[in-house]
Amino acid sequence: MEELMRLLLQVSDSYSDFVRGVILDAKNNPDRLDDLIKYIEDNPEATSSDIVKWTMVEIDGIDPENPPPMEIVDDDEE
Repeated sequence: MEELMRLLLQVSDSYSDFVRGVILDAKNNPDRLDDLIKYIEDNPEATSSDIVKWTMVEIDGIDPENPPPMEIVDDDEE
């Protein structure tokens, strides 16, 4: 995790919430930590947005180009 922290702090537009969010995602998915580190190392010009998008797609399984349909629920309805 220390290696990931070091890399995240070196991102050109790094900020504290970005670092915390990516670290949390990595802690919740420890089996993907090496993949995340490799992505950052292989893409030294990646911005915080690039890294967040990669984690959304590759770790969280969310495709921002084709998001899942939104379901509106009315909690007051009985």
